[in-house]
Amino acid sequence: MYGALVGSTFGCIISKQFINLRKCDRFWYETQNPFLRFTQDQLSEIRKTNIAKVFCDNSDTIESVQIKAFDLPDDFLNPRMPCKNLPSLDLSHWKDKTSCHLNTDDEGFTVAMGHSHRISPCVTCSCTKEGLICQSMKITNCFELASTYTRELILKDDVCKVQCAFAFRAYPQFETNLDNILGFTVD
Repeated sequence: MYGALVGSTFGCIISKQFINLRKCDRFWYETQNPFLRFTQDQLSEIRKTNIAKVFCDNSDTIESVQIKAFDLPDDFLNPRMPCKNLPSLDLSHWKDKTSCHLNTDDEGFTVAMGHSHRISPCVTCSCTKEGLICQSMKITNCFELASTYTRELILKDDVCKVQCAFAFRAYPQFETNLDNILGFTVD
């Protein structure tokens, strides 16, 4: 390890220790455990913060600091910056959500935490702590779906088209002036 402060054997030992610490610590901030992990917005905020900003925020006298706080300042490679120019941590991403907001082509929806909303005939979105999670619905009766939603909405939804292709092939003609009998005209 050229230019290292420790030899290769000790460097290997240190790296293995940090790898094990990260992998085995169930509270490590990048864990995949859904009950412990941070949201993507929270992780973005954590990653943009650096030790230089921590020094600035926790000191009464530091007004400028080099970006890589543990390295010597250099006008080109590691310039000093005013503390106010370093990115701050936006704590609003840690605020408990009570709802999620979704904008679709037609309108916007607000979904309460723990609830779901059908945004199209074959797609539903649920508001979770992680944010809005949308997923395809399994359609068991395409003819019932066609009697509930207009043909325009069904044809606009790719999920419906895939699941109900057999119904479109069975009844290929549509009429707009007839009652919405199963969404299709039957001769």
